[in-house]
Amino acid sequence: MNFKMKSTPLIFLLPLMTLACTTPYQKLGKRGGYSEQRISENVYLVSFQGNTRTKDEVVYKNFLRRCAELTLEKGYQYFNILKTEDKTKNLLVIQQGTPQSNRPVTTVAYTNDMPFIPIEHKNITKHLVEGQIALFKANEAPIDAFKAQEVLHSMRN
Repeated sequence: MNFKMKSTPLIFLLPLMTLACTTPYQKLGKRGGYSEQRISENVYLVSFQGNTRTKDEVVYKNFLRRCAELTLEKGYQYFNILKTEDKTKNLLVIQQGTPQSNRPVTTVAYTNDMPFIPIEHKNITKHLVEGQIALFKANEAPIDAFKAQEVLHSMRN
């Protein structure tokens, strides 16, 4: 019974620890995030970049969230996505093989009977979505425009 009481908090922390590795919704920083650049009075270039642990669905959802928030911040109610581009980067990382030993190894001291960790190849993906959006007031919005408030509301549910 004591064991269960002590281990229960760890079970609840595991999902949080996993989420901590993904890109938080934030301004662009070392772990990814959003950025925007004004192109004209009501047109912006918006992007969201994830880190290597952020799924592409999450990156696109955060891109839409930033579009909706930016729309409201600038005093508009609707936005239309003019064009988007998936700028996902795939990198191949090669980690050199190393001797597996508890003692320091130099090239002179290395022998064939030592255990060896082989060269490792890893594919790393960083998802990035970038798009141009146009912002509109309620009376001038095209029929296919997103209502910013509804986009944000749907993300909370």
